[in-house]
Amino acid sequence: MNGTAVAVLGVQFARPDAGAELLRLNIALGKALDVPGLLRYQVLTRPDDETELCVYWLWRDLADREAVWADPPSALSGFWTAAKPLWRNDPDVKRYRWQPATDRDLAEEHAVLLDADTTATGHELIDIDGGAALRCRPAGPTPAPGQWTGVWRRTATEERRGV
Repeated sequence: MNGTAVAVLGVQFARPDAGAELLRLNIALGKALDVPGLLRYQVLTRPDDETELCVYWLWRDLADREAVWADPPSALSGFWTAAKPLWRNDPDVKRYRWQPATDRDLAEEHAVLLDADTTATGHELIDIDGGAALRCRPAGPTPAPGQWTGVWRRTATEERRGV
């Protein structure tokens, strides 16, 4: 992974009783999306709020992401059409870089905690738009309120293999 890789976190807020459908749509998007430069795509949920989910996109370069948004494939535009009525608020999208730089999932096999505690150990997400840094660290095998748990992921390697 080179130094220009960008992690994008998009937190989505579903209307009441629409969380499961929004989750399904995000997973379907990940399965259908085949675009250059997308290294990782991961969908995460929180056990304490089924109306919030987070989608983690790791792009080789911000230009790759911008090219996809400028000319979206049908999977992405179809997702936007289906998801928009399910959102109670617009998604909260922020761009980060990893410190240390690494090609990694946001959540590996269990829950992660994203917080502003920079004294904790773990990988740090640096907001490239000037906001606060987030620490990404394992939160233990049993998710607790506020912790994100990965429910589906796809890497560029899996994409090439057709997984």
